[in-house]
Amino acid sequence: MSDAAATIYTWGGGREAFARWLNRFYDLFERLMFVTLLSRAADDAGLPADPEFRAAIMGYAEWGTRLAVHNSQPGAQTVAHAPVPRWGWGVAPPYEPG
Repeated sequence: MSDAAATIYTWGGGREAFARWLNRFYDLFERLMFVTLLSRAADDAGLPADPEFRAAIMGYAEWGTRLAVHNSQPGAQTVAHAPVPRWGWGVAPPYEPG
């Protein structure tokens, strides 16, 4: 029996196992957590709560996180000057009672 215990790193499976673990963490965090926390931060910061405004800013966040996930993949083909969505109301501006 060896006097030296395995390191946490080797016991856990080494580089490949830890890479899988961290990649899975970022898969779970980048999109769901990021967008959820961004929405909560909008609440906490007192940004307007009307649905049209929130749909516009969260749509932009959704676009950005999808692009980040794509661009962070091994061997991803990135576009140097990709189009960026313009800030706008989309289908309809916010409702204002007359």
